[in-house]
Amino acid sequence: MKTVLLTAVGSASTAAVHRSLKAAGYRVIGCDIYPKTWTVNAGEMDAFFTVPLASETDKYLAALTKIVRSEKIDFVIPSTDVEVDVLCGHKEDFRALGATVCCPDRNVAELCRDKLRMAEALGTAGVCSVIPTYTAQTLPADLPYPLLLKPTHGRSSQGITVVGDPSELAFTLRSRTDAIIQPRLAGDIYTVDCARDTQGNVVTLVRRERLRAINGLGIAVDICPVHSLNAACRNIMDFVGIVGVVNMEFIHNGVAYSFLEVNPRFSGGVGFSVLAGYDFPLAMLACHEGEALATPPTFRPMTIAQRYEMRITEER
Repeated sequence: MKTVLLTAVGSASTAAVHRSLKAAGYRVIGCDIYPKTWTVNAGEMDAFFTVPLASETDKYLAALTKIVRSEKIDFVIPSTDVEVDVLCGHKEDFRALGATVCCPDRNVAELCRDKLRMAEALGTAGVCSVIPTYTAQTLPADLPYPLLLKPTHGRSSQGITVVGDPSELAFTLRSRTDAIIQPRLAGDIYTVDCARDTQGNVVTLVRRERLRAINGLGIAVDICPVHSLNAACRNIMDFVGIVGVVNMEFIHNGVAYSFLEVNPRFSGGVGFSVLAGYDFPLAMLACHEGEALATPPTFRPMTIAQRYEMRITEER
């Protein structure tokens, strides 16, 4: 029996990933920065560990190394962007311990996480439709307000600011040195779960976000099996050289499906895709083991909604 370590088990993707791995016979260990009783998912793991923040890099790596050794971990799956930022540069260190870190290699992960570089690379190569993207130093004289400012390496819709005129922009930029600047488009958000193996086989599943939480987590979605974004995502994955499972986001403003970002990890709503018929958590392991992706079924259009549940985690 192989063992998987899931990080940040309070993440929205954890429940679906855990169910898939357990059903396939894996032993699943979890870790998080919060105590076990604060997260329902933590109590469902075969073992659980509290670890430092990933931003405390040395302490975090030391804690994961200790878990990998003591629990004989075969796979480490980082659940958040900040963990990918850290672990993508230490894949060889964990491989020496017998554990495969399931995230893109460092050069690929860093490109995915850099919204400015990614937009420029895709736009220059003509891979897909991109939103004009600027920095404070490259702003054109004529700007189409309102504008959206977001961190170059942001996550989960955090740190986004909307400005409506030049004075608001100037005021905001006085306190923001990490922002990219884009025209604010109105439209529907589409999220695509994507897998690509080492042979170049690709599986994608598009969903239209009908209801979303403020952090970008889908609450109700439409599954869109036949969609032009399937080809767009294949082109992006081939162009960047992604191996593994990632999720991409686009906005449709009635004219084009414009690229927003690629997150080098499971989407918070990966459970939607699992329920729709494809096991992306198992695909993640297959990709990083060098195996070919399982052939997807014929997906059916459907609407899926989720709800939150409450559990007693400790009684005193």
